[in-house]
Amino acid sequence: MNKAFIILGICVICSILISGIPAAVESAAPVCRTVSPQLCAVSDKITAAGTLAYSEQNDITAPVPLVIDKFLVKTGDSVSVGDVIATVDRNSTLRLLESAGEVISASKSALASTFIPETVTADCSGKIIAEAGAGTAVPSGSAIATAARSEDITLTVGVSELDVARVKVGMPVRITVAAYPEEEISGRVSKIAPSAHCRYNGSVIETVVDVEMVPDTSDERLKSGLSACADIFLSEAREVLVLPYSAIGQDDSGEFVYVYENGKAVRREILTGAEFSDGAEITDGINSADIVFSDPEILVSRSYVRTENSGEEESHG
Repeated sequence: MNKAFIILGICVICSILISGIPAAVESAAPVCRTVSPQLCAVSDKITAAGTLAYSEQNDITAPVPLVIDKFLVKTGDSVSVGDVIATVDRNSTLRLLESAGEVISASKSALASTFIPETVTADCSGKIIAEAGAGTAVPSGSAIATAARSEDITLTVGVSELDVARVKVGMPVRITVAAYPEEEISGRVSKIAPSAHCRYNGSVIETVVDVEMVPDTSDERLKSGLSACADIFLSEAREVLVLPYSAIGQDDSGEFVYVYENGKAVRREILTGAEFSDGAEITDGINSADIVFSDPEILVSRSYVRTENSGEEESHG
């Protein structure tokens, strides 16, 4: 009789221990999050930065450095070719030339002064939109004033010579002005320069072609001189499947993911395409209805995991 009680007790204890195994396994299994692939509309695009300007604006310059005495016009005034827009401080200009080594002896000062104009005249017509300011020393070839014949605003950006062949007049653009970073302005490519030029990009010299674009609608907040950035869309938007980078594993066999199927995490080989800031395009291997584990490294080394949503123990293999 005692043996029967002992055997019964052992059976009860074993039953309790066995029933606790799943809970113990579950508590020891790591939690693995799941994600769903997202369908996103994307377009091939080129991003470039530039400065807003009036579509027909010209700088009024001088062939020699000048110190401006005073301006006879102000911003907003209209001028015609030949109109006097400013007077020149000839004495200050002569001292500027001497300090720069342009005049090296007193005998040449009289000669140099004959080449210093008394006034600056407009060599183009339009409305004055900017001026250097009285007392300013203006280097040769730099803008003493700027006149615009049109109030239409354009954005000119430098596109790398490696990309410019893909840009065509009429392509849609999206403009973001630094002064209004939360707003996007639609527009179109209106002109591509016939020649390239070099510019510094940090410490690197790159060859670019100027591409001009115009907003679809006028906006009084868009002012000449404001910096802006533009996306030039090279193709129509297409729908792609995107997964976070954290859900994509890679080994000697290539790229892969683990997909939840019938209570198991099943490995799938995949192919990726375009890369974005928050994930990669998946071109083959999964579809939008799949549930993907976002921690493939955990699944590689474990037989059991728990999903974050259900808390249930899942096996993989």
